Amino acid sequence: MAVDVVQRNIVGALSCQRDSYLRTLETEVISCEEYTQPKDDSKSNGKKSTDASNVPRDKGIAETRTWMIEFADSVLFPEGGGQFADHGLITPLGTEKSGEIPIHNIQRHGLRCVHFSPAPLEVGSRVRQTVDYSRRWDLMQQHTGQHLLSAIMDSMDLPTLGWSMGQPGEMNYVELPRKPTQEEISNIQLRCNAKVRENLPVTVETPKGKQSSSLPKDYDGEEGVIRFIKIGELDYNACCGTHLKQTSHIGLVLLHHTQSIRGTNCRLFFTAGDRAVKLATSSINGLRDIGISLSTSAAPEDVAAKIQNLNDQVSEGRKKEKKMITELAKYQAQQIKESLQNSVGAFLHRPDDGMDFVSRVLIELDDTLKQDRVIMLCTGDVKTTGTIVIQGREDLVSSLSAKVKEIVKAAKGGGKGRKWQGKVTEWGRGEVEGLESAVDKL
Repeated sequence: MAVDVVQRNIVGALSCQRDSYLRTLETEVISCEEYTQPKDDSKSNGKKSTDASNVPRDKGIAETRTWMIEFADSVLFPEGGGQFADHGLITPLGTEKSGEIPIHNIQRHGLRCVHFSPAPLEVGSRVRQTVDYSRRWDLMQQHTGQHLLSAIMDSMDLPTLGWSMGQPGEMNYVELPRKPTQEEISNIQLRCNAKVRENLPVTVETPKGKQSSSLPKDYDGEEGVIRFIKIGELDYNACCGTHLKQTSHIGLVLLHHTQSIRGTNCRLFFTAGDRAVKLATSSINGLRDIGISLSTSAAPEDVAAKIQNLNDQVSEGRKKEKKMITELAKYQAQQIKESLQNSVGAFLHRPDDGMDFVSRVLIELDDTLKQDRVIMLCTGDVKTTGTIVIQGREDLVSSLSAKVKEIVKAAKGGGKGRKWQGKVTEWGRGEVEGLESAVDKL
């Protein structure tokens, strides 16, 4: 049911878009209908804007019923332009109903702004909308920061192919056609923050008759309002999002790491404003904790030097370990050779060693295994994973591999001729002993 008498502000001309610093608004309910889950949501053209279930809810909110509510106007921004929907509260006015209704999902349906609510509201009733302004401020800092960042990079032959806003507390990224050099990244950050300090005005223009190729397919450019965000004389771009009024409110732009994707393309991660400060503070505290654990200062160069020293020690340790494994493999191989002088088969179980050790033993036994002998090597222990390798005379390998399938329940493998190899997902009690007994009976 809808009320046609009340004038409705369409998306593009909402109060949150006309004044992004507005925190509360009194308005009227013009429609309220219960949300119905699409029959086949997995094939509903991929638009999450039609699915309230895609948005996380607080534990206290009922998940079984949701209402789609439209107001005459809204101070709560609907998701769009790469910016998340606002969070806020709806407070009924002048009715017996009391209490605040949390709203965490606002979507644009064509020109309409739809609020997904855990409770219905009477059509024609008055309400007060209150935006979660700390969240709004954070999102505006990231969004205006991205416009500024992209404008700076455009002048450096680094056009923005796309961007993604991170959830509060997370990093954002812009996608570029190539990876910028470290010198370019430093220059971009310096230039961005210089423009922040210049305190350029950020204004919204809605010129009549001017169209944009970036409009969503379901947004009527003729009936709607096409907004252009202008940053001084630096940038002019179509955008439906909420933005700061001046670049100084961005605070700062902090560039992070890069990530190569899709061939030559690259993602450059960044944060802006209070989010950048919090992330930097967290990084500094983390570096301090690492410094304490390494018994060094929190100075980056001291931590880096300590870590390099540890890496050198680890590298040296691995070299020594490799040498010891080689020596142990030679010793075990010699023991097996002596055992095979009196029998056709030999068995070796090493609970804590892996395939590297097994391979080294087999190398040492290469000449012996060319004779009419067979060896079974096992790794792992009860309730752990492991490997089994059988190598030697073809008929003995075939006989022992059949025994493996009988004795070890969680063994899978294969092979032909003079070698069979398998994995054990979990050794059972007595299975290793059973295999050793099978070899002894050859």
